[in-house]
Amino acid sequence: MSSADSTSPVTSGGGHSCVVYGDEREWAETVTRFVREGLECGQRVVYVTDVHPPQAVDQVLRERGVDVEAAARRGRLLIQEATDSYLRQLPFDPDVVLAGMRAACEEALGQGFPGVRIASEMAWCAREIPGAERVLEYELRLDREVCAALPLTGLCLFDRVSAAGAELAVAAHSPRPPGVPASHSHPVAELPLAVSVSPDGPGVRLHGHADLDTRSALAVVLRNVARMPGPVVHVDLAAMDFLDVDALAQLVSTTVSLRETGRRLVLQSPPASLVRAAAMFPAECDVLEIAA
Repeated sequence: MSSADSTSPVTSGGGHSCVVYGDEREWAETVTRFVREGLECGQRVVYVTDVHPPQAVDQVLRERGVDVEAAARRGRLLIQEATDSYLRQLPFDPDVVLAGMRAACEEALGQGFPGVRIASEMAWCAREIPGAERVLEYELRLDREVCAALPLTGLCLFDRVSAAGAELAVAAHSPRPPGVPASHSHPVAELPLAVSVSPDGPGVRLHGHADLDTRSALAVVLRNVARMPGPVVHVDLAAMDFLDVDALAQLVSTTVSLRETGRRLVLQSPPASLVRAAAMFPAECDVLEIAA
């Protein structure tokens, strides 16, 4: 996903989305727009760097007319490295990071800010950072556990290389932030297997098909699903057109794993292919909990 023209807002309101930028100009325009919009709304704005040093972000904002010094002096703008933020403690742990985001938002509200805006460079998640395999879980939990309850607006920034290495996490975001035209869709928008937040509680909604080509992607999704908190985790299959026998076996295995910890996996609206496959193995699939 590219940033749009320089007059369009990157995002508005709560929730979080992502931008996949193609070059440094697009990155600079996206960052400036996101930061300026937050400052104009009176929000506290936090920018977490990874591939760009804090000095580069500072310079880009100054060159485009943002009064960085005044905003920083008043506690309205904070630019920090990921290693001083959510990568300070490794392995990356969504529980810790989400708790930190809630605390940061509550602190800002207590100081009189109407909300918090956080932009994060996410290239690190495509590297061999301990815990990076849990980024998908983090993305799927952020809106429900933080943004739905607090005035937090988040923006995840991926360059095209890191986006290709984190396809599921990128595609789990909103299709595009408000203000970015549909013609600027990101390159992983049409994955054969994609995942989004379940509308019915903790869990996910799967889209596409699960077969040999997407076997490893489904394994990644289910590993992240199994780590989600709560006594019941939902997997909505209404948007799936096909699941093969191996996908069925993965669902059975995840169900058994959750049951061993006193939790439940509920499959919702499975396609006919999954129902037929389950009927072929009644003893093994007896553990599955299926809701219409």
